[in-house]
Amino acid sequence: MAEHTVMFVDDEVNILKAIQRLLRHEPYQVLTASRPQEAIDLLARVEAQVVVSDQRMPEMCGVDLLSAVREQHSDMVRMMLTGFTEMNIAVEAINKGEIYRLITKPWNDDELKATLRQAFDHYDLKGEIRRLNHITREQNFKLQDMNRNLEGKVRERTKQLAEKNRELRTAYIQTIRALAEAIDAKDTYTRGHSERVAVYASRLAREMNLSKELIERVYFSGLLHDVGKIGVPDAIITKPDRLTREEYAEIQKHPEIGAKILEPVEFLRHIVPCVRHHHEWYDGCPSGYPERLQGDLIPLPSRIILVADTVEAMTSDRPYRNALPIEAVVAELNKYSGSQFDPVCVDAFLRLLEEEGEAFISKDQKFDIYAFIEG
Repeated sequence: MAEHTVMFVDDEVNILKAIQRLLRHEPYQVLTASRPQEAIDLLARVEAQVVVSDQRMPEMCGVDLLSAVREQHSDMVRMMLTGFTEMNIAVEAINKGEIYRLITKPWNDDELKATLRQAFDHYDLKGEIRRLNHITREQNFKLQDMNRNLEGKVRERTKQLAEKNRELRTAYIQTIRALAEAIDAKDTYTRGHSERVAVYASRLAREMNLSKELIERVYFSGLLHDVGKIGVPDAIITKPDRLTREEYAEIQKHPEIGAKILEPVEFLRHIVPCVRHHHEWYDGCPSGYPERLQGDLIPLPSRIILVADTVEAMTSDRPYRNALPIEAVVAELNKYSGSQFDPVCVDAFLRLLEEEGEAFISKDQKFDIYAFIEG
């Protein structure tokens, strides 16, 4: 019998048959259900590690089904496979169903297979962490009666646990990057914007000699600084002309929307203030939002992201203008240093620009967060 089992839930029987044909030679069992309640009943009798649900179904939507599965089978990896790609559905699925991945129809066969393999690996990884945690607790209880020679074994177990936790952390990072890419995909002109802002900001944080923990926070905050644009109408985000006053007021809501999206996610809670305040002005003037904070009351990652965001926006093409030369960027930062921007962050950018020239704003550079965590 197959070691792993996945269940697909979709009210379209033809889709379930297509999935069964696609996965018939894979080394795991594939179960299907055409109704949510059928899926719930079947999962009560059959052990499965992964469940993949459609969103739009007659008796229960996919988000509610995955939420029910989370309550009854908390360790089961939950994914959504749907042709309805509105961002509000994705956010609800993340917050309510705590999904591992969102896959859109029509799917890519190889990507679907690869995602299922990753889901089974994720399930096994969490199980291994639970096992090692249990072993570690047992070892700690026995230490009272054991010889000091056994301390080496405890250290080895602890090392194994740390390695597994790093692997799980990598999975979280992949999820954050996927969400950031989904945000940028709403507008072809901003594709890759969040990643570049995160890279620029983390480079600035390093130049400012911040701690590794704070550099990592800056990077994640940069990746998700625009997550609130999920709640802004696409017509405003993709508008080829300059925004009206009313449209700009809608755009100004995105830092608080982003904060509200991230607050329920425990792993991301420490970056919520950084996202909320990344459009505050350093001098606290009314142009900053949402709370008109001033100086050190603005989180340092937010002040760094504002500089990185400005640099990326000015050096990228937009529907209403071409990318600006680096001289214009430098003039803008110098002009507003001390008013809009933290002078310390501006100085860090100018030092990097002096050292590296325009290579600093290369569009294809990446921040190797995995190597950074291991380093």
